Amino acid sequence: MDAVVTGGCGFIGSYLVEFLLEKGFRVKIIDNLYRASSEAFHKFSRMCNVEVEVIDIRNSSRLLEALSGEVVFHLAALTDVEESEIDKSSYWSVNVNGTSNILDAASKRDIKVVHASSAAVYGELQIPAIEDITPNPLNYYGYTKLKAEKECLRYLDHVDVAILRLFNVYGERARAGVVKNFLESVSLRKPLIVYGDGENVRDFVYVGDVVEAFYKAYLEKSASGKIINIGSGRPVRIRELAEYIDEKTGVGISYREPRKNDVRYSVADISSAEKILSWKPRIDLFRWVSEKLGF
Repeated sequence: MDAVVTGGCGFIGSYLVEFLLEKGFRVKIIDNLYRASSEAFHKFSRMCNVEVEVIDIRNSSRLLEALSGEVVFHLAALTDVEESEIDKSSYWSVNVNGTSNILDAASKRDIKVVHASSAAVYGELQIPAIEDITPNPLNYYGYTKLKAEKECLRYLDHVDVAILRLFNVYGERARAGVVKNFLESVSLRKPLIVYGDGENVRDFVYVGDVVEAFYKAYLEKSASGKIINIGSGRPVRIRELAEYIDEKTGVGISYREPRKNDVRYSVADISSAEKILSWKPRIDLFRWVSEKLGF
């Protein structure tokens, strides 16, 4: 079995590559290495059954040459919310045009696509999101991810494609996110930084559970043409997480001014993932954090 992983030297992508190798796949990584993990790149470059091609997904001709196999897991993207408001042209060219290039090449090579989207397409929520509510992204990053989804749906007559809307993914090797930032502060014996009043609510899902969802979306024929939330389904207030860590470590909490374009409530309804993919997250955030803190 042969698979392509775009962004395969990134956080989630590197976990997915390792997962696929354990399943017996030969994996081709397509990554421009702009924000990749150098550790992952060097590791994969030395491994059997892995090929790393340094390609930017905006280069349609190189993509067409490189794509092969049964499936492409498309994770390559720019993901920084604040940066997206400053550098809109790059976010559009990578997240939208790059996705179109992947879909076009996949249609010509008859390859299934499993596309990584984001909870950012929903914008502000009041209750856990179900996939058929009208998206309303609050920032340009979310807007580009929504446009990329629409590109996927536009290609449905030509490409077998499944779309996974990822919520807040955490885990070892994460390079961004509040969980990573909190644990890093603990290691430095510095206060945890909370923006605003800490009442923002998020849905945290472990990276190992996420890559299993990607694999199941590839296997499951009924996932074709579907948009599926991948989260824990559990609402967690940022203040709650900070207080939990502070109680165990005593590093303190520092409250800062709220950030612009920060969503107050973002939680997944994961009924579709349970029904279509027979998928449920197995790792609990608080238990994982406690283990990382040595408790």
